Amino acid sequence: MIKNQLLRYKIERGQKKSRFLHRAYEYKNLKKVGVIFSIQDLKKHAAVKQFIKTLEGDGIEVKTLAYKPKDTQNFEFYFDFFEDKDFGIFAQVKSHHVLTFLEQKLEYLFCLDDNLNLYMQYLLVNAHSTTRIGAYQEEPKHGRYFELMVKPKVSGDTEILVKEIMYYVRKISGNEH
Repeated sequence: MIKNQLLRYKIERGQKKSRFLHRAYEYKNLKKVGVIFSIQDLKKHAAVKQFIKTLEGDGIEVKTLAYKPKDTQNFEFYFDFFEDKDFGIFAQVKSHHVLTFLEQKLEYLFCLDDNLNLYMQYLLVNAHSTTRIGAYQEEPKHGRYFELMVKPKVSGDTEILVKEIMYYVRKISGNEH
């Protein structure tokens, strides 16, 4: 499919143009972060909501964007989302939600997917974030999208992933609460 080939090309080109100085922030000094994920099931949805609630409870502004695969239910329309149709045949972004998200200046960008689809790769490469954090990627070519990867004890469990992400992000900056 032409769209997927062009999307891969844009991802590769974007990866080569790494225009951000990557750095770590002290957790207590975070002001604005992003969270991206693919809609999957109700359990993942609840884990993402809890993760966002934790971040906001610590005084951090959270911008969220979800990818909704075809034939997947969107639970309660809690998050801004986009679908395949929101990328044109030549891989141009047609979604207001995606464009708005990509304009945000984020300190950290959390990706809560174990397996990166093309859309998550595109967001990771094009978001204005200084640090990208997500699940450990078995494929080395996918690991290059992150400055910090966490390998959860149980793969595929978003609740465990977000708990471990919070643990390491806080530990790295000396905030272990």
